[in-house]
Amino acid sequence: MGYVKPSILRLLLAVFLSAGIFAQDQTLYILHTNNTNGALENCYCPDHPFGAVEKRTIFIEDFIRKHPNTILVDAGDFFTMTHQSFKDSLMAEAYALLPYDAILPGDQELTMDSDKIEHLLGLMKTKIVATNITINGVNNFVKSHIVNKGGFNIAILGIMDPYAVKYYSEDIKEKIQLSDPVEAVKAEMEILKDKAEIFILLTHQGADLDHAFAEKVKGLHMIVGSHSQSAMDNPKEVNGTLIVQAGKEGYYVGTAELIINKEGLVTKSGRIDTMTFDMPDDSRVMEMIYEYETKTGRINRQKLKMKEEK
Repeated sequence: MGYVKPSILRLLLAVFLSAGIFAQDQTLYILHTNNTNGALENCYCPDHPFGAVEKRTIFIEDFIRKHPNTILVDAGDFFTMTHQSFKDSLMAEAYALLPYDAILPGDQELTMDSDKIEHLLGLMKTKIVATNITINGVNNFVKSHIVNKGGFNIAILGIMDPYAVKYYSEDIKEKIQLSDPVEAVKAEMEILKDKAEIFILLTHQGADLDHAFAEKVKGLHMIVGSHSQSAMDNPKEVNGTLIVQAGKEGYYVGTAELIINKEGLVTKSGRIDTMTFDMPDDSRVMEMIYEYETKTGRINRQKLKMKEEK
C-alpha cells in the first residue's frame, strides 16, 4: 500500500467513526433545574418531605456517570429571594460542584448589585447564557453556547420576558434591558443554523408564556422553563417543542430524553425525578450547611426536633 497523507487518514477515520455513530439511534439526556431559591437542604416539612441541593448533587453525579451523553442546565432563580450574601455564596459553590453546561440568570439574580452578581456567577464556573439580556447597557453574558455530545452540536440559548420583572421598581427595570425575546432567539438561531443540529432554549418567564413562545418560533427542540415553578411530570410538545420545568426549592430534577439518529430528532420525552428524603446527602454540601448554621446561628427548628427524636 502506498503512502497516505496523515490528513487523509484523519478524514477517513472521521468518516468511519461517523458511520458508526449514526448507524443506530442515540439518546441525548438533558438534566434541568430551576427556582432552587437558595435551598441548600430540604425544609424538613412534614407535608414536603423532599430534598434539595444536598440530594440533587449526588443524584446528578450518579446519573452523568451512568449516562455520559448528558447536558446539565439551569433556568434561573438559584439564589435566595432576599439576597442573603453568605447563603448565596455557598449556593454558588454548591453549583460549581456539578458540571453545568449553561445557566440562565433569573430575576432573583439580575436584581442584585452588579458587582455582587458578577462575583457570584464567576464562582459557578459555567457559561452564563442570556440571548436578550443586557445590564446597564452592557452584555456580560454569552448569547448562546454550543455543546457537542455524541457527535451532535447542541445550541443552548436563554431569554427572560419583561413579565418576569414587571413588579420591580422602575430603577431596577431600567437597569435590566430586555430586547424582544422572540426576535432575539430567531436572530441567534439564524446565526447558528449551520453550526448546531439541536436547539435548547432556557427561559425565565413562566409556563404559559413558554407555550406561547413555542408557537411563535420554529426549530426549537426544547424549552427549559422557570419562574412559574411548575412541576411538569409529563411535559407536552407545542409546535414540535418539548416544554419542561422542574418545580421549585430543589425538590425535583428534570430529566428529558431526545432520541436522535442520522435523520434527525426521532422522539422527545421528559419527567421529573423527586429528591426523596431518604436519598443520600452530599458530604460537601452538608459541610456548607454546617458552616452556614455555625456562622449565622440559623438552624431549621423542624430539623432540630427530628434530631432530638432520634
